[in-house]
Amino acid sequence: MKKLALGCGVVLLLTGVVAAGVAYYVFRQVSSVVTQFAELSQVPDIERGVRKRGPFNPPPDAILTERQVEQLVQVQQEVRRRLGEHMKAFEAKYHQLAEKHDATLADAPALLQAYGDLARTWLDAKRVQVEALNAADLSLEEYRWIRDQAYRAVGQPFLDLDIAKLVEDARRGVSSSETVGQLKGAIGAAGPEANKKLVERVKKILEDNLALASFGL
Repeated sequence: MKKLALGCGVVLLLTGVVAAGVAYYVFRQVSSVVTQFAELSQVPDIERGVRKRGPFNPPPDAILTERQVEQLVQVQQEVRRRLGEHMKAFEAKYHQLAEKHDATLADAPALLQAYGDLARTWLDAKRVQVEALNAADLSLEEYRWIRDQAYRAVGQPFLDLDIAKLVEDARRGVSSSETVGQLKGAIGAAGPEANKKLVERVKKILEDNLALASFGL
């Protein structure tokens, strides 16, 4: 079994070519966590508080604007600021788990279960994120695209978990697809050169906030 690499967030990454079923495997484990923590059922309603809606059409060249990078940092930093001491506990829990150097996919359920006690903190972060998105005049779809392109440019992979979709699918009694848990970012800087240059000045901030990205924030 290939080993998992955990970098400054809940990053579940295979060292080699990522099989298509990996994200599906991981999201199934997350599903069990969601069902155990009823508070997470609030997520779809919280996300409906984002004012800017409608489809986002990414530019064909996938090039970020300076304004978009500023908006990404603005949202992430507001979440950090508002969580305060809770953010430290959030990251400390991760770093504690990240010390497990020999983790494999077989450990994924246990690792995810260990984050269950942070459900309320995560919900607080989600509420702050929605407020910050409204302040930045961003939709969730555009924000996620910006975040993915920025972390690709930095060369940081992360597992993007769409817990709202998990909850909605559970309510409808349907099985979620692998799209609720996707490996995003990149192993090594990738994407347009313009993006790599644009994110260079905020690289440290993005790396520091990788734990947020890995929790869908």
